[in-house]
Amino acid sequence: MTNELREILGQVDEIYKLGRRKEAEPILLEGAEKLKSLYGEDTTDYAAILNELGGLYKEISEYSKSEDAFLRAQKILSKVLGEEHPDYATTLNNLAGLYRLMNKHEESEKLFKEAIMIYEKTLGKNHFLYASGLNNLGLLYQDLKRYREAWRLHEDALEIIKNLDNPIAYATTLNNLSVVYSHLGSIDEAEEMLKKASEIYKEEVGTEHPLYASSLNNLASFYINHKKIYTPAKELYLQVLDICERVYGKDNYEYAVAAYNLKEAYEGLKRYYDAEIYMMEVVRIYRKIFGMYNPLYLESLEKLDALREKIAYDL
Repeated sequence: MTNELREILGQVDEIYKLGRRKEAEPILLEGAEKLKSLYGEDTTDYAAILNELGGLYKEISEYSKSEDAFLRAQKILSKVLGEEHPDYATTLNNLAGLYRLMNKHEESEKLFKEAIMIYEKTLGKNHFLYASGLNNLGLLYQDLKRYREAWRLHEDALEIIKNLDNPIAYATTLNNLSVVYSHLGSIDEAEEMLKKASEIYKEEVGTEHPLYASSLNNLASFYINHKKIYTPAKELYLQVLDICERVYGKDNYEYAVAAYNLKEAYEGLKRYYDAEIYMMEVVRIYRKIFGMYNPLYLESLEKLDALREKIAYDL
């Protein structure tokens, strides 16, 4: 890593710590131009900054820009390092994570598996990156309701991470595994894992971090889906929404997910007008991110109509 890249990433890291992610974009773009002018495009440093840009665009839900950055990084690393290098695998992993968010499930699964194979071959099965790859593929299988396969992947990841000094990775894996356990009917174990993950996140990253928000979100979903208690869930979802707004802004996919979950809590409490407010936010964000012909946007419209039917009936 050159001193120029180290300086750029240091600036970006400070901005991330303040929760102002959008402000990182001009720094990364300017840094990319500087690195290109100094060293050319076919360097690992230029690929690294493209990966950073791709990650930023993914977080702020600018998916086409994210895909372009990751694909450019992939092409450079394939040429410079070859396709059996851990850095190349990490770019595949990043791209697979983006495709997961875009509901491109087949492409996502293929790339996750390819990255895991490269990690296994180059780093071995006891490395953090190999465990991270297992966790990511497990999350995709959760999306696809392939819970048995997800369970095995998260369990394998946990066994590796137990032996590493990485409490955040341990908490993240507990968080992932808790969702699978709850779907497979192991309710008490799931709740214990969720609470433990939240405690670790609170201690390690504080209460303003997206990881902490994720653990609160899963705990709230657990309360609704398995205990049918809506008021504590609503309070947790309000915390999650507040964190997402400060970290990502109101035009972000993560904010939309939090808004939808809050809608579910208010609907469970039969507070339909409050639920409608948040469902309208989901519709607005999905249209902006995905476009008016996307299935997720169309489904959100159907859910808003269904909610309004409940309001009309309740009158």
